[in-house]
Amino acid sequence: MSGRIDRFKKRKEILKKNQSLPFVRGVTDQEQVDKLLSQDVDSNRLKNLDYSTDFNASLEANSAEVEALLSELRTSFHKDRLEQLIDETKRGVISSIAGPFGLGKIISAYDKAGGNVTTINNANNGVYAKDEDRYRREDYTHSKNSEGKQFANAGKNSSGAIYTRSQMDDNHMVQDAYTGKMTKADATSPDHIESLSQHHKNGGFMQSSAPKADFATDEDNLALTDRSINQSMRDFDKEEWMSKKDKSGAENKDRFDIDEQKLKDKIQQGKETSARHLPSDTDKAKHYLKNSATTGVSEGVKMGAQQAFGYLLVEFFSSAIVEIKDAYNNGLEGESLYKDVKVRLIRIGRNIADKWKGVVEGFSAGFISGFISNIITTLVNMFVTTAKRFVRMIREGVFSLLKALKLILFPPANMSFAETMHEAMKLIAAGGVVISGVALEEVIEKLILGVPFLAPFAPVVTAVIVGSLTAIAMSLVAYLIDRMDILGVIKAQETKFILENLDKDIDEKLKRCERISEEVDEFLSEGSFLLPQSS
Repeated sequence: MSGRIDRFKKRKEILKKNQSLPFVRGVTDQEQVDKLLSQDVDSNRLKNLDYSTDFNASLEANSAEVEALLSELRTSFHKDRLEQLIDETKRGVISSIAGPFGLGKIISAYDKAGGNVTTINNANNGVYAKDEDRYRREDYTHSKNSEGKQFANAGKNSSGAIYTRSQMDDNHMVQDAYTGKMTKADATSPDHIESLSQHHKNGGFMQSSAPKADFATDEDNLALTDRSINQSMRDFDKEEWMSKKDKSGAENKDRFDIDEQKLKDKIQQGKETSARHLPSDTDKAKHYLKNSATTGVSEGVKMGAQQAFGYLLVEFFSSAIVEIKDAYNNGLEGESLYKDVKVRLIRIGRNIADKWKGVVEGFSAGFISGFISNIITTLVNMFVTTAKRFVRMIREGVFSLLKALKLILFPPANMSFAETMHEAMKLIAAGGVVISGVALEEVIEKLILGVPFLAPFAPVVTAVIVGSLTAIAMSLVAYLIDRMDILGVIKAQETKFILENLDKDIDEKLKRCERISEEVDEFLSEGSFLLPQSS
């Protein structure tokens, strides 16, 4: 701006200087006049001035021209966005193949149905995260309780044997707890009213061996009954067992002459006893938190590695494609193919090395999402047992959700709130597409396995197909969100683009005017020698 003012002042000074000269001038040298008049017009100089001398410019605005100009600028804006979308789609295809459907598929091999933490809901469905969480009768019957006793495998000192002796009369007879009949003690065996396996499913798996043995040896949960009844009951729910039928159609309660009321009273007694021995709500919460944190670190490392290594793969393939295009268009850089490849690989390596911040950010984002998704999976499995593939869906969904949340909470400095929310919508939608892709993956893989010559390459082919389809779908969804423009962000960007281009055009025309003014100033300065000297 200061340059324009200086030039303006300079022109004013020249004009003032010329105006101050006397109107009456001395006689000009006729020889110089003849010389000037005899000269031809300098066409080259006129061409160099590069401006029109036609000053009949109309100042009236033509609406048709204005609309044509605006239409041209809008078309240019959307063309630029389309080219950007195509470039992002290309990168997205590489990213999807390398990320969720490449490395993610490898990592998912370690996923478990029901997640990484055993919950009571999963245990009741027979799903355990770790082998040591599974029910083993010996943990209850052959382990010592807090008083050093054990239910079985200790001969006459076993708690089961001691309980049987305590129930005998002088004739070694005992009353059957389920029929009410008197029977010989040696024909009976102590039955755990609330079965050890059911107690285990309800939270016993969280306990160490001593608390398990405490429950197994608690006499409030023991009942003497005929050995045949005990063997028939096994670990069945006793209510269901009573109504079970044999081959002849007779129900167990009739076959064994069960006193239903006595059995129901004992069932209630057993449930109350089990409840006293189960972990408290506080202990259950501690168990879930401790195991979720431990396994969450492992999940975080896996997800972090997926994102970091996936980022490196994307950068490698993107750089490689650029180098291949350059080699095709400009030929080899070295004297031989070997040297050319070496030079290009070094350049690719340097380019990847410069992206270390992206690797760190990718790992940290992946670690956090993996940790949180593990906790969410545990919470979900408290109510419903998740399938193995669903665990992966949660992981990928949480990652997209966290990216959107990060954008909302820590937006770039040059991004408005509306633009932030618009981009967050696209991230969430992209997460939904990835989840759908994971669900579709199993179907695609089965179809590929049905083709004999493709079967050995099914994992790779599936990753390429599903990854490509997912990336294209993500781009289309992003395009639709842009077209819908719920928050008016694209319209605002279009207006900004038009105004910037109009300003740019005006600046260029002003600069051209300044160049013309400078050339006129120079012309006037150069022609000053023709002015006569004042008398």
